Amino acid sequence: MKALGYPVRPLGLLLVFFLTSALAMETVILNYSSRNLSTVPSDLPSSAHGVDLSQNQIQTLWNHDFIKTPSLSFLNLSKNMLVDIHMDTFVSTPVLEKLDLSYNRLQNLSNQQYLHHARSLQYLDLSCNKFGVMALGTEFSKLTNLRWLGLSADTIQNDDFASISDLFLQTLFIQAQNVAHYEKGSFTGLKAEKVSIVMSNTPTDHPIITDALASFKEVELSWLYDPEDFLRDLVMQRATIRAEHLHLSAVRSSWIVMTAFFNSVLMSPIRQFSVSNLTLTAMNGGKPVLQNYFLDSFSVRQSSVIVFIFQQKVLYDFFINMPVKNLTLTQSPIVHMTCPAAVSMIQILDLSDCALTEKVFSKGLHEECDTLTNLEMLVLKGNNLRHLLPLTSRVKLMSSLRYVDFSQNSLTYEADQGCCTWPSKVNHMDLSSNGFDQNVFKCLPSTIAILNLQNNQITAIPTNISSLDFLRVLDLSSNRLLDLSDCLGYPNLQKFVMCGNSLHVPSSGALKTCPHLTVLDISHNPYICTCPLRDFTTLIDSKGMLAVPKTWKNRRIALAHWPEGYRCSYPEYWRHAKLQNFSLPEITCNAGLLAATILVPAFTVIIVVGMLCRQLDIPWYLGMIWKWTRAKHRARIVQQQPEELQGVYYHAFISYSQQNSDWIKSQLLPKLEGEDSATIRNGLRICHHERDFIPGKTIVHNILRCIEQSRCCVFVLSSHFVQSDWCHYELYFASHQRLTRGMDNIILILLEPLPPYVIPSKYHHLKAMMARRTYLEWPQDKAKQRMFWANLRAVLQADLPTPLREENEIAEERRENINRESES
Repeated sequence: MKALGYPVRPLGLLLVFFLTSALAMETVILNYSSRNLSTVPSDLPSSAHGVDLSQNQIQTLWNHDFIKTPSLSFLNLSKNMLVDIHMDTFVSTPVLEKLDLSYNRLQNLSNQQYLHHARSLQYLDLSCNKFGVMALGTEFSKLTNLRWLGLSADTIQNDDFASISDLFLQTLFIQAQNVAHYEKGSFTGLKAEKVSIVMSNTPTDHPIITDALASFKEVELSWLYDPEDFLRDLVMQRATIRAEHLHLSAVRSSWIVMTAFFNSVLMSPIRQFSVSNLTLTAMNGGKPVLQNYFLDSFSVRQSSVIVFIFQQKVLYDFFINMPVKNLTLTQSPIVHMTCPAAVSMIQILDLSDCALTEKVFSKGLHEECDTLTNLEMLVLKGNNLRHLLPLTSRVKLMSSLRYVDFSQNSLTYEADQGCCTWPSKVNHMDLSSNGFDQNVFKCLPSTIAILNLQNNQITAIPTNISSLDFLRVLDLSSNRLLDLSDCLGYPNLQKFVMCGNSLHVPSSGALKTCPHLTVLDISHNPYICTCPLRDFTTLIDSKGMLAVPKTWKNRRIALAHWPEGYRCSYPEYWRHAKLQNFSLPEITCNAGLLAATILVPAFTVIIVVGMLCRQLDIPWYLGMIWKWTRAKHRARIVQQQPEELQGVYYHAFISYSQQNSDWIKSQLLPKLEGEDSATIRNGLRICHHERDFIPGKTIVHNILRCIEQSRCCVFVLSSHFVQSDWCHYELYFASHQRLTRGMDNIILILLEPLPPYVIPSKYHHLKAMMARRTYLEWPQDKAKQRMFWANLRAVLQADLPTPLREENEIAEERRENINRESES
């Protein structure tokens, strides 16, 4: 049961009226409601456009209360204790448009002098005060911009509204619950499109209603409790009824009274009838609906029945057989609707927000409704519909049906359920907010022109759908689509809406199959702002027109909601940025250009470095460094133990041809042993045959001794070396010694180029060594010779045991003898 409380005064209307207009500009709205204020705050800012002072204890408005708020356009002072308003209160508020003074204690409607300074008012509510007489003062005549006026008084008499007879109001609201006396004809001369009256449910209601129906085109009557059929008497008496639209709200009555009243409406000149918040207290009796009359529209909203057991079919039959073009029965707990008994004149049928199922209109197991052949628009939004296929059977005989709204249900369709059959004229369908997937495209009428499938579960559009040649508008917003779809199944599409899906990078190539597309809405998608998206955004100009490639005959497609609705979601750097401002350098997205930018400088550097290396002989230096590094590495790995060096006194034994002795004496020995007293001390000990061979011993004996007492054997190779037999012997003995010690102690120095063919065949060991081991080449460039000597010293360097004192003395004596002999 819906409770009917005290009628709600139109404060909500005031707020809606103000906020709607305030949305178009920046406003400052101050809320001082329910603050227990006794006066208007003195610190109101001058920028205030709206002030809410409702539900306080303010008794008087003074002339200085709003002197600081020249921009004030909205003022709510309802539900205070106002008894007096100074005549200059609104002198400083020239743009005040909405003023609510309802539910106060004002007492004289003919003396509201403050209105002289409020001529911009469009909305004024003075209802629910303490006015004894509805006598409006002359100040009301100055409110030429007034569109909405709310009044109340205990007595309403002729000429009470004379001062506003020249005003043309959109709505006149009268709170008549406390009216004790009403003089017939008091509304005569009033000019208003609509009058809204809250009734008192007393005998005074009848003359008020009679005058309202005779004076205004649109009449709204609220708070009717068990009303009499006031229309029947007026119809029977052929009284003047000017009203074309009658609306009842907050009505509580029985079924028998309401059916009689509905029939009276049919017999009256009223063309549009509506009732909201209807509560039926009893369902017995009831009149059948008259068929000899008709209405343009009949609407019942928010109705309920407090009786638990009654024949529901009686209720359904009454409404569906109503002779009306537009029938609305919404927001009511009806679970079924029957089929009209005869061909119905209903053209628009709205049964939204009820509890209907797919059995709606069904006459039996295999019999469908065939009397709604004039129906053009069917709205079943917000019901309990679950399966689309049975619904197509319900409507297939509605031959005039053009518009279908099955939105906000739980509808699904599977291809294996069977084929769908639609009336031949259906061209507009709203299937939004259901549970459809892509199979729904297999259950659409071929005549469809406008299709709304937003807020479903569609992930892709099937490629094998039947041709929808008449489809012009397709709305697939708020689904799960990942990319733009082609138009192969609907080649004449003109508007395509895909906002709120999962498009990351739209592929414009799909639009090549849409030759007639003029509007595309792909806003509010999670765009990934990387190189692939850049290619798409470059096709969009500053006006939001998608520039079409040449193959599209230079067409342009308008992007709806550009640029605000197109923003990046990834990467984080571009997050929330408009696609209009998104850009990446050409080099970032052009692989060829990027490769050229990297490779061309790289190749240039390589060529320049190569030329410099060749010019500066860097490969030779690198080779020498490599040899030096290997030598140091090998020395660390193969480090000889002290006992292995027992008896070794020389770092190296030099083997060379006598023809190369000048190079040995002038270059090799000074560089290795030291060139002065300071470097000799740290120099290497070199075994030189001219100095270190022991006289009296055979040459072979001396060669063997020197090789045994030397850690390494250095062979200075040249064309003369390979012609010397003694050099051959020394190389042979050194090779044998290498095998005996198990150490790699042979070092080759190539003093001059030595081609293999120059080496005699008996030097096969030498050929083998040169083929498999690294040798040092003597550079002719003096700049490279320092590196040569450094590498050679690194190879020869080792910690050798210090020779015995006796041996040192013998060696010294031998050197002296050699020196004397050479001098003589």
